[in-house]
Amino acid sequence: MSFPRKVHGTEDEAFNSYTVEGPPVGTVMVIEDGRVFRFSECGTSTALVVGSLNQGEVPSTNFSDEATGALNAAGVTILTDVRSTGANMAVNALREGYVYTSAITNLPLVRVKDNTVITAGATTGTITLFNPTPAAVASGATLSYFKNPWRDVIVHPASAVTAIPTGVCKIALAVDNFGWLQTAGPCSILYGSGTQAIAGVGDPVGIDAAVAGAVGGLANATPDSEIIIGTSLGIVEGNTEQTTIFLRLE
Repeated sequence: MSFPRKVHGTEDEAFNSYTVEGPPVGTVMVIEDGRVFRFSECGTSTALVVGSLNQGEVPSTNFSDEATGALNAAGVTILTDVRSTGANMAVNALREGYVYTSAITNLPLVRVKDNTVITAGATTGTITLFNPTPAAVASGATLSYFKNPWRDVIVHPASAVTAIPTGVCKIALAVDNFGWLQTAGPCSILYGSGTQAIAGVGDPVGIDAAVAGAVGGLANATPDSEIIIGTSLGIVEGNTEQTTIFLRLE
């Protein structure tokens, strides 16, 4: 058993920020009217912006398909000989993240409890799991691992999608601080420059690739090539203003 990852909170809590991790990153909070939030950590470079769309850290190939030289038996909770190609993974950076075997099915995606430093080119890295491995992971098997999507989040850049959308901040969350990103329900959010117009109530809402942190209507006539994050909820406000959508990231 582990601690619950879904809690009930108040609207006031969504405006709080913290310098240390309280509930685990990724924890779901449902408030009085049913709106949904995720406990998140701001990345290390730039503060988050009120009403802007955010995303997870950009995935790196340095932590994908990495061969392990050690046998990890069935029933263990610590994976040894975890490697990285070209970058280090800091201690505990994978907390509440995920690991899986990429070339075989011995270890379907499972949660990570913590990790030691995983140094590029070294064989000394370890990953601790919440639960024992269901099967042995043979020497030479390839591991892939990544952070929790709500750890080290950044404002969605003015570009095509580079990582999964993680939610909308109700406060200017400071660098390395923790707080709540809204992921579902009625939400005010930055409307883009107008190049991707939202026609009106009920229109699907996507990501505006021209304006950082903004949303707009769908950019083309092939909606399955875009991420639809919600539905227009009310009056469509002016360009670069806050408009309302029914957010659907959960």
